[in-house]
Order: sequence, then C-alpha cells, then structure tokens
Amino acid sequence: MGHSMGGGQVLTLASTPEYEDTIKQVAGWILESPFIAFPTGFEPNAVEVFVGKLAAKILPAWQRFSELPADNLSRDQEVIKSLKEDKLLHGYGTLGGLSGMLDRTAALGDGTAKISPSVERLWLGHGTEDKGTNYEASKKWFESAGQKPGWTFKSYEGWSHQLHADLPETRPVFQKDVGDWIVAQVADLKGSTPKL
Repeated sequence: MGHSMGGGQVLTLASTPEYEDTIKQVAGWILESPFIAFPTGFEPNAVEVFVGKLAAKILPAWQRFSELPADNLSRDQEVIKSLKEDKLLHGYGTLGGLSGMLDRTAALGDGTAKISPSVERLWLGHGTEDKGTNYEASKKWFESAGQKPGWTFKSYEGWSHQLHADLPETRPVFQKDVGDWIVAQVADLKGSTPKL
C-alpha cells in the first residue's frame, strides 16, 4: 500500500523492469491518493524546479523547507490540529530527495513509467477535492494504464487527501471499500469465498 508520495513510489516500483521479480511476488497493490502530479494551483514553477534539480546535483543532502499545509490534507479539524502539532511533520526534505520525487512524478504523469504487465490486482482511490495530489492525474493514469479485471478505480466525491482520515463519517466507507476489494482478491486467488 502507498499513500500520497508513497503511492507514487509504489507505482514507480511497479513500473521499474529491474524489479520484475519483486513485482511478481506482490498479490495486490493499494494506492490511496498517489502522487502522480501536483494538485491544480499548487504546481512549482519551472524555474524553481530547474534550479532545484541543478542544486540537487551539487548539494543533494541540503535541506529545503517545502511544507504541505495540514489544512490541505483532511476536512476533519481534529485531524488537521493533530497534523499541525506533530513534530515529525516538519516540512523539510533534502534537495536530492525532492529531485527524485519530481523525477518519479514526471515519469508517472507523462507515461514514461509504464506499469508492469505482472500487476494483476490494483486498487486506486482518490478524493475529487484533494489538495495534496492531483485527482485528475490519477484518473488519467488509471485509464491509460491498461486496466485488468482485478483493477479498481474509486472516486470519492468531495473528499480530501487523506481518505483514511477525512471526516469521521467517511472513514468507514473508505475502510469498507478497501476491505471488500482485498476480500474479493483473496477469494479470486483462492477460488472460493474466504470466511471472516
């Protein structure tokens, strides 16, 4: 499972031929709001990206503040408050790490990174009001990736970035959708309905 930037990393792994032996061992891939593109209106400018990538070659360990505002991650004010108070969410990243993230995102967004044909089961969920990653880019990626019977794309109308921590009343919907998909995939793999 990968969420946000982790979702982009999972998709990159699933699209890297040198990891084909590992890809074949994964029974199912779950992607929550994967980072395939920046949300509309939050894209970095081209000059900043160019200078940042150049600087990353010289000073890859140099840190840059690049915060994703907590208000953009959930509609639940308690979750937003907890994110703002979390000392581990400091907003800093190394230039090398940020450059790698931009490269992965560009490859997924422009179709350079092609998902392995070995990926038989994939679930991708994304909120239509996500301000952390781009809903339309996820939908476009899914539609162009050559879906299979075990693939599912789920739109969450009006939901924010953290589907698992959006409004209290929406969380059970997300949990059920993912759980039902997992159970269906297990049943398909085993050829029978598992007992819960």
